[in-house]
Amino acid sequence: MSLQRVARANVLQHLRLGDASSHQTRVIGVQNQLRRLSLATNSRFSTPLAGSPSAVKSQQSQSFATEATKTDSAKKSTKKSTTKEPKAEKKKTKRVLTEKQKEAKEKKESRELIKQLKETALQPPKKLPQVARSIAIQHKIKELREQSSSMTPVEIFKEAISQVYSQRLNEADRFINQAEENRAANAASYEAWIQLYTPLQVKQANTARKHLRRLGHAKYFSLQDERLVKFPTTAYLWFMKERHERGDLKHLPVGESATRLAGEWKNMTDSEKQPYFEKSDRDVERYREEYREAYGEEVPSPRAKASST
Repeated sequence: MSLQRVARANVLQHLRLGDASSHQTRVIGVQNQLRRLSLATNSRFSTPLAGSPSAVKSQQSQSFATEATKTDSAKKSTKKSTTKEPKAEKKKTKRVLTEKQKEAKEKKESRELIKQLKETALQPPKKLPQVARSIAIQHKIKELREQSSSMTPVEIFKEAISQVYSQRLNEADRFINQAEENRAANAASYEAWIQLYTPLQVKQANTARKHLRRLGHAKYFSLQDERLVKFPTTAYLWFMKERHERGDLKHLPVGESATRLAGEWKNMTDSEKQPYFEKSDRDVERYREEYREAYGEEVPSPRAKASST
């Protein structure tokens, strides 16, 4: 066999082997494509094969979806935790006080009430002594203090009283004149002081002073002010005033005259009482007008008075 034939045989052999291998690989590739198409068309086997680009994309989308659901659930949980549920209202149980606690509470309330009343009651200026004997005692106390420093204040006070009451002082006229001057000075200072307040404030002060007297503070007298409105006179008081003006009851005691007038009023007819009721109605109108002008407000109704007391 020649060398040329041998070479041709080898070439052909190599060509046939290359064609066979390439043909085999082509067949395998076609089979793989058909398998993928069949899996894609079948719904039960829709998941792509591992390693393929579609499989990688599907895995990434699934991971993103799971992360999104996790974040959504986390947000919902945080929202649930942030939204506080309304708490059920607790019923307040009344505290039961002991007898000592009740007594202490009443004393505290009484002290606060008295403090408020004293602030509303107003304090007029302190008066100078208006009695000649009181002025003489003060003058004697001053002399004894200057004469002896060994005596106590109580001893000085007792000695001054005994000297004033035991002997007639030569300077009695001077003390009487001083008392009159003090009386005039007190009236002037009181008038100037009362003008610093409105009639309504003076009226409220008198109401507070009335409450203080009921509570045992007897020194709180009513303040005198000409600007205060006088209360209206009732029909029975008009009748009593007229009967006393006749003068036929002067010889009777106060209690007996009051009993007699009450009997006369009871036996009178409505027509006989009518003039006194008319006077009372006119006086009520007068009171309302003056009350409005002096205090700047309307007369309170009886219900408002009852609720305030």
